[in-house]
Amino acid sequence: VSLFESGKSRADLWSYAAIVSVEFGIDTANRACNDQFDPRLPKSNTCTQEPNTKNCKVEPSRPIQFQYGRADCAKHDKKFSYKATKAEQHPNPVAGGPDTIKYFKEEFGFNGRETVAIFGAHTFGRPHEAISLFPYTWTSAATNMFNNQYYKNIVGYDMWAQEKDTCRLVGDAYGKKPKVRWVAASKKITKRGGPSFWIKENHVCPSVGNQMWTEDKQRCITGLAEGQHCIPDPPLGGNSSRKPDEADGDPHEGCEQWRFIFGKDEIALNCEMGLYLDFQVNDGVIEGCKNLELFGEYMANGKSKAWSYVDVPGKGHVVMAPECEKQKLAEPADSEPTYKIFEEYAADQTAWLDDFTDAFEKMMRNGYQETNHLQDGPDVHTNVDCDIQDIKRHSTNGCYIKDDVAADSPKFLLASRHKNLRGKVF
Repeated sequence: VSLFESGKSRADLWSYAAIVSVEFGIDTANRACNDQFDPRLPKSNTCTQEPNTKNCKVEPSRPIQFQYGRADCAKHDKKFSYKATKAEQHPNPVAGGPDTIKYFKEEFGFNGRETVAIFGAHTFGRPHEAISLFPYTWTSAATNMFNNQYYKNIVGYDMWAQEKDTCRLVGDAYGKKPKVRWVAASKKITKRGGPSFWIKENHVCPSVGNQMWTEDKQRCITGLAEGQHCIPDPPLGGNSSRKPDEADGDPHEGCEQWRFIFGKDEIALNCEMGLYLDFQVNDGVIEGCKNLELFGEYMANGKSKAWSYVDVPGKGHVVMAPECEKQKLAEPADSEPTYKIFEEYAADQTAWLDDFTDAFEKMMRNGYQETNHLQDGPDVHTNVDCDIQDIKRHSTNGCYIKDDVAADSPKFLLASRHKNLRGKVF
């Protein structure tokens, strides 16, 4: 029986599928907190910054409420009936913060807090360059997990660089969490040098697990003292290795450098970074902050990529982080500015999850607020336990209702000898 024949809509299915994906991401994140190499997890992109800690756990105050009763669009593609012909209103990914706030207010009735909360979905998955023209990923080696890593990235927490398959933590020469920075960039895919975006770099040693670092690896890890992960660079004006409490004298050269994570570069779009930093976008060019003076020129020249370059005497053009003020924009005007909401969510995972749940439910009710056509679906969470699904094998693992039983009831153990379970209780 098809969805149509059973009286259900595709719109309801998409809503339900979106909720299930969030629940899958939360379950994956919590299992990875206990064991990043749990064989039931996806084979990659489940690396955590703080494994086996309380801060790692994702604990929403309540589940997302599924509602049904939506209607599918009457007009659809003649060949593909699931494709509606009605034009969708999409936000502009290269626009700044004010345009983002305006779009979500007009299309979904969102305030500033709801807008910042819904962007947390970018902790999950990644953009696809062939479709969106944006490369790389939002959260490096954690794209299968639903947590607040996205906000920690945007606000610039000290953060490990992680090798995507081994989850090895890469830090500075003394094994400390490295500093991070955001720089403006463009791969210049379009004829006009766009689209522009932001890319995160860590001030780290070479990643010895990455073969692209072969030359650095040999030079920087030979003759290390105890406790060193690579040879520390000299401090400013010095000739010998810096001490643990001294800053790198030149963070652009040497063994410790600003580096992005090859193959898993972390990015942010203008539309979301503009909710944390105050800059302008003029004809696709990021501007309005110190160190962005040459960015438009590099987007327009014939070179393959553009960066936020600055002329440094004796060194030529060096990539520098734009020095932007924080975004004071608030919606409504007397509410919390959006930059503070980002910082709140980076510090408090549950606060973000609770606000995300409210905003997500509101988004899925869009267009039905006045009609009261939507009805709550059944409770599928209370006393229910589901094993994580194997997304590659399309498994049909079961869910179980947990209930009290009499002490003298018969006991059973469900088990399987299937090789993939490795002797575990099923």
